[in-house]
Amino acid sequence: MKKFLMIFLAISYFSFGAIDQYQSKFGFGLGLGLPSGYEFKGIYRQNEWLSLSLNYNTLKIPTITQKINSTGTDMDVTADLAFSTPGVLFHYHPFGGNFRLTGGFLYDMSKFEVNANGTMDIQGISAPVTGNISFKLGRTYPYIGASYGYDFNSVIHLEFTVGAYLVKTPQVHLYFNVADNAVIDQVLATLSGTLSPAQIASIKTQLASSGGNILDLPAIAADVMGLPSNIIMPSEAQLEADMVSVVQQGYDYLPELFGYNLLPMVSFGMVFFPF
Repeated sequence: MKKFLMIFLAISYFSFGAIDQYQSKFGFGLGLGLPSGYEFKGIYRQNEWLSLSLNYNTLKIPTITQKINSTGTDMDVTADLAFSTPGVLFHYHPFGGNFRLTGGFLYDMSKFEVNANGTMDIQGISAPVTGNISFKLGRTYPYIGASYGYDFNSVIHLEFTVGAYLVKTPQVHLYFNVADNAVIDQVLATLSGTLSPAQIASIKTQLASSGGNILDLPAIAADVMGLPSNIIMPSEAQLEADMVSVVQQGYDYLPELFGYNLLPMVSFGMVFFPF
């Protein structure tokens, strides 16, 4: 027993001695953040004050549903959200140790699949529509943060990070389709006093060739008629503004910096320096 204890103490001594002198330039980390999701990173140490990491965050949110009832629309919206953001971050270790300040940029590869179905009021006719809505927060956006967790002097560290993504008002694109041609005929029939049969046929042809987005109908009709269209329906600009407003309401609770809204982030993980 005494011999075993001496061997254990010897191994512990040499192990801790090696760790105490450990200096690694490369490492990798795994973690989980909110709302950033799963985190993967590769780390390079320039010196005791500066380091760089290549990060990748990913998160998939199960299908969510929302009802929209405004500006002549009554729709059920379902969304599948998949966040995907690679990025480059630069770290400054002001004390040459575990604490560091971080700044960098993330590249948005997120996929927001938002599908809608319901009705839209067109010329007083309740038209059944299906479609999709796409949101974009910007192709790239800055990140700032502070972390405590690694100083390159041991093999493994726990890491805690607080930070913020700097995001702007999202861009929105809408597409709605009326699959029933009889409904389109019914809508155009309300303009029979101002449109000839040839013009109606031309409008239907152009609408189909443009992809069938019913939101393009007023512009197509105006182009065929050669004067502003009097089709009464929700405008694309107003619908987009309504969608942005829903997102922007959440931004109202976020602080601002240089024209950006700061979306807070926290994460916890492990960092390894095996090399």
